[in-house]
Amino acid sequence: MAAAQRNGDANTGGGVINSVPQTTVKCNGENLSVNGSKGTACGIGIHAATVWKTANGSSTVFAGGIAINRTGDADTCTHTRTGGSDNVFAG
Repeated sequence: MAAAQRNGDANTGGGVINSVPQTTVKCNGENLSVNGSKGTACGIGIHAATVWKTANGSSTVFAGGIAINRTGDADTCTHTRTGGSDNVFAG
């Protein structure tokens, strides 16, 4: 299982999640990231701030009815999620 991603976690391009479309489910005190979360720039074009979104989340774990994101999931800009929670994991 992979680490859960949260508001404030980065992708391999350095883009950091700063907007999560659900606010009900927390992970280590932060909003749990779900598909459609947005973040800071990790380049230009498709990598620009608020242009890329988290994607390819879990097919079995949801928050607010939206798939949660895990370390290794690819964002719409093609960078993958890195880091994440050190004690919350999802399949």
